[in-house]
Amino acid sequence: MPFGPKGNRLDSRCRAFAAVRSRLSAPALALLLASTGLSAPAQAFEFLGFNFGSEDKSAKEQDIPDPVSYQAAMAGIEGDRKAALKDASVLITKQEQPVSGTTGLLVRARSDQKRLIGALYQQGRYGGVVEIRVNGQPYEDVPLDADLQAHGPAQVEIKVQEGPEFRFAAPKASLSDGTPIALADYGIIEGKIALSEQVLEAEDAIVAHYRRAGYPLAKISQRQLEADHDRNLLDVSLEVETGPQARLGAAQISGSKSVDATFIRRQADVPEGTLYTPEAIQATAKRLRALGVFDSVIVKTADEVGPDGTVPVLIDVKERKMRTLGAGVTVGNTDGIGLETFWTHRNIFGRAETLRIEGGVARIGQNDFDQLDYDAAVLFAKPGVIGPASTFDAKLSVKIENPDAFHKRAISGEVGIRQQMSDELSGRIGINVEYARVKDSTSSQTSLLTALPMELSWDNRDNKLDPTEGFQVLLEAEPTISASDDVHFFKIGATATAYYALDEAKRFVLAGKIAAGSIIGANKSDIPADRRFYTGGGGSIRGYAFQAAGPRDAANKPSGGRSYALVSVEGRMRVTDTIGLAAFVDTGGSFNSTLPGKDGDYYTGVGAGIRYLTPVGPLRLDVAVPLKKIKGEPQYGVYLGLGQAF
Repeated sequence: MPFGPKGNRLDSRCRAFAAVRSRLSAPALALLLASTGLSAPAQAFEFLGFNFGSEDKSAKEQDIPDPVSYQAAMAGIEGDRKAALKDASVLITKQEQPVSGTTGLLVRARSDQKRLIGALYQQGRYGGVVEIRVNGQPYEDVPLDADLQAHGPAQVEIKVQEGPEFRFAAPKASLSDGTPIALADYGIIEGKIALSEQVLEAEDAIVAHYRRAGYPLAKISQRQLEADHDRNLLDVSLEVETGPQARLGAAQISGSKSVDATFIRRQADVPEGTLYTPEAIQATAKRLRALGVFDSVIVKTADEVGPDGTVPVLIDVKERKMRTLGAGVTVGNTDGIGLETFWTHRNIFGRAETLRIEGGVARIGQNDFDQLDYDAAVLFAKPGVIGPASTFDAKLSVKIENPDAFHKRAISGEVGIRQQMSDELSGRIGINVEYARVKDSTSSQTSLLTALPMELSWDNRDNKLDPTEGFQVLLEAEPTISASDDVHFFKIGATATAYYALDEAKRFVLAGKIAAGSIIGANKSDIPADRRFYTGGGGSIRGYAFQAAGPRDAANKPSGGRSYALVSVEGRMRVTDTIGLAAFVDTGGSFNSTLPGKDGDYYTGVGAGIRYLTPVGPLRLDVAVPLKKIKGEPQYGVYLGLGQAF
């Protein structure tokens, strides 16, 4: 009994597994839902008076008209397969959420039946039957005006007869010209359990193969599936239409309003005239998303290849709000309270140029107001100055810093160029000029410093805000000269972070960090106090006060060092979709020698923390204690901030 009509790929996929038994209505939808899975629930939170995400669940329930509560249970199947079916069942996973009236419950039951049939298909069982009863009556027979809660919550029973396990019969596939395709190469093997997802995955893989070979219109043109209930076999027959091989044509822009379309086309950097590849389309979309001015970017090819053998590239964008006003806060018993605010315009001249004005105050609660840290800055960035992968940036800043180690008053300016050399590799070079007055416990210096900051980064982390896999290596160098005296020095550093998920769901993650740096070319006393290396605090060795874990002068004030080394290990566990826990060890220190580890001491802090997981990164609360006590310093540290520690 063949099923599944012929047609284009999208239509045929949606009806890929039409009714195996006539009693089941539209189980094709069940396959589609089961194959894509349940979408993650929307998260909502409030931070600094702003609401993010969806509304509070309880508020939503209060808005449900004619709420009907129910209790659902599943019978007829046990073990791991039952667990998978329960996970697919909306009636079970959302039974704590009332539905709207009898109609709401019946609609949910009908949808659930389709989802459960799809879940059975995923297990290779095409003869399964799902019956759903409401208060002992088949849901199809329940009147729409029935009072389901006359004797308490409605009782929903889901009975599953999973049926026999089907296996693949000898599969067949070919191109439209009759050239055979070996489906065994795509996981469809005679005698293997006929899991529905394998058919969909095989189709995707076949189409992807021909698209990578330059056929942008490749699709599954015909599909024939036959379930043989006498032999418990599933016959699969596919036909693939490749369409013509094509080269990439000109980009066509739609949806842009305030962002210049010519600029979008240049940043898209479509390699016109080259053979079509999906990777080229994906790279174009990634470059445009990186501009930060679009809520969505859709890049695809046209539906037809032109007479010249090229296929136009269609780029549709939706612009985001270009102006943002924001604020942030950090809290710690050793570092005090930090407040910052910023205003950003992401498209000030119409070509994704960013202007940002920011200011902040730190160490509130640690010192009097005239001894706090203040900073203000104006930042500008312009993408595409030397090709689409480059960005020019500039910054003018004013700082007043009053940590225990020194007092600083400075104004500085910096310009630089960043180049994205590949998806993982990027680099930057700049020039920085700073006029500063720095005073520590032994001296006071006024200097005009010129530096050439350089960095090279390799980054393949899966998520920049909350990584669970991958690593980043950052190399930094900063040669510096002083115009006021004959002092010059070379500052270098390297940081490597790595992340490893211990389980498939990525709920348990092991994170590690190694960092080291050195300053060569000058004595410690000739290096301005603010340019030395300091360790201790929420950004390095937790448990110690800011800058406290390192060398000290005769007045017992932190004096910094010419080198430093840090090692951190953190175990992270996601308890729920919004709550995470962490335990960590940080060790290291700064040293008077140019060689990390010499002429100084190591310090270690251990602690634990809790994470509230938000769409903009984890809200982090860490508590740590120092294993090596420092006289006059706090005996523990508390740190509150946004984002993982590293």
